[in-house]
Amino acid sequence: MPIDLEGERKRALRALDNLLLRIQEAERDLEQAQARLEGLFPMRVVWKKKTCGKNACRCARGALHGPYPYLIEHRDGKKVEHYLGKGWSPPAGMVAPERFRALMGEFREKRERVDRLIDRLDRAVEMMRGW
Repeated sequence: MPIDLEGERKRALRALDNLLLRIQEAERDLEQAQARLEGLFPMRVVWKKKTCGKNACRCARGALHGPYPYLIEHRDGKKVEHYLGKGWSPPAGMVAPERFRALMGEFREKRERVDRLIDRLDRAVEMMRGW
């Protein structure tokens, strides 16, 4: 039985469009989680995207990992950055640690969702290149 190539093309395009919409939605959710985290701190938070150094990773092609939050502090005329990830606890009196951990957990979940969806898109693109 012959394959309906036009039907398959349309199905593939619908699936890609759906995936792109899910990525956009996940990125909006991530931005909202990011804003909630920023609102906790009286100091400036910057968001950095990073490479992991693996040649085969998507970040080597420009799709960097992150964003990752850093708290910026100026001490003795120097800029000091504190990564707000695993192992970091806010200084006493700055932010309620439980609130920080809850919002940071939410942020990580949202970031991981974006990463999973982008990985899925990468796999789909690689699969199409192989045709």
